[in-house]
Amino acid sequence: MKQLGKFMGVLLAAVTAISCCAMAAFAAVAQQPRIVLKESGVRNQYILRLEEFSSRFESVQFDICIDRQVNAPEVTWRDNSSAHFQRIDTSQKDGKTILTVYIDRLRPIANSNSIELAELTFDQSIPSSRISVGNEMIALDGDQEKTVFQNPTLKVTGSTAGSSSSSSSSGGNRGGGGGSDSDSDDSSSDSSKTLDWNDVSSRVTESDGQKVLTIRVREGQVIGHEIFRQAAQKGIQLVLDYGDYIWTFHITKGISIPTNRMYYDFSIEKIRYKNLSAAVENTDLVQFEIAYSGQLPCEATLSYRVGSHYVGETAHLSYYNENEATLDYLESAKVASNGMIDYTFTHASKYVIASKDVWEPPAQQQQQGGTTAPSGSTGSAGGSSNVTVPPEDEVEEPDESDEPDEEVPSESEPDDLEPEQPVDAEVEEPSRGGTNWILPVVILLLIAGAVGVAVVIILRVRANREDDY
Repeated sequence: MKQLGKFMGVLLAAVTAISCCAMAAFAAVAQQPRIVLKESGVRNQYILRLEEFSSRFESVQFDICIDRQVNAPEVTWRDNSSAHFQRIDTSQKDGKTILTVYIDRLRPIANSNSIELAELTFDQSIPSSRISVGNEMIALDGDQEKTVFQNPTLKVTGSTAGSSSSSSSSGGNRGGGGGSDSDSDDSSSDSSKTLDWNDVSSRVTESDGQKVLTIRVREGQVIGHEIFRQAAQKGIQLVLDYGDYIWTFHITKGISIPTNRMYYDFSIEKIRYKNLSAAVENTDLVQFEIAYSGQLPCEATLSYRVGSHYVGETAHLSYYNENEATLDYLESAKVASNGMIDYTFTHASKYVIASKDVWEPPAQQQQQGGTTAPSGSTGSAGGSSNVTVPPEDEVEEPDESDEPDEEVPSESEPDDLEPEQPVDAEVEEPSRGGTNWILPVVILLLIAGAVGVAVVIILRVRANREDDY
């Protein structure tokens, strides 16, 4: 029996050590930040953002490496407050260009663990295969305690970055999993992803004296700037049908498109941040982010499917002002009989639709109709009221019983007029709300280990009993 006791002690110690290692590995992976360079649709321009970056951190430093010599990019910071220290230094080493990013603020850099930092505009095309990141990211929290992340991950996204999803790497590896190794400067060469006027002009119809162009947009497709210009010249209203949401652009009222704009991506991704839910007292019907960020080419109406179980209810739209950490009230509307709700937009960013009016003074007393979110990075939306959004890492997980049930979307009828476009194989991207798949795997491993230990102990007890006899 003494041998059995020793054996059980050693086995228990081994299981404990394995459990600690597994949980430590989970914590490390869950907190590993990701550097993202997203094509903006402007020629030779990337948007720099951080994802999975803890809201504890107020300072950060990291390197972006380009495997060729290029001039320093033009940098436009999303939050250009004079209270921040933020700078990108450019240096040359061994034929490479190193962009060293420094950011120091007196508040969380990424209030929701994700943030768009700046626009980087180069004087030449930079293929994604030429971009990598340094071996370390150094972050400081509010108490100046340092955390060093080894081999941070890079993700390059956009219409021409290999696929519409991502190409990724870590450390000093190149970032172009799907990008071409060629040095082509034609960043608009992927015509299968960008729809142009010749692709869609034959679909113009007329209804009640109004010309309408309806485009069924497939996953990964973006809208070439020429579609907007031609529609404006010909007095055509543009409708982009993505299935569960529809954009209607009122082009006849006039458009504004920068000369270097190549395309727009109006696809919408659902997000799930605890702090946004907390700000609206867990009454959010949906949180979403529009791929394009900034001023729309013209006023537009977004029809979004929130679900038939909300029919007749009033829902409130708010703009997530990341730099001020507020939800700024925009507009209220009722859910139609088909489960869709319509709002007016002139700006694209992150938004929340909530069933509860948490703004003071009440949203019903605000000016109704398309309140415009700011085109810059500061200030509340149209002077309307706002609520404070707490840092993500200071908010507890909401009770699942308080979350609204998601309705399984019905598949839209296929568009016979438009053939299916081929879509490149994409790297599956984890949810922006966190690495939620890792914890269940760790738990299953621990359970399996516990079961194995129990079986071994039972077999040992039985063997000892047989020896006693």
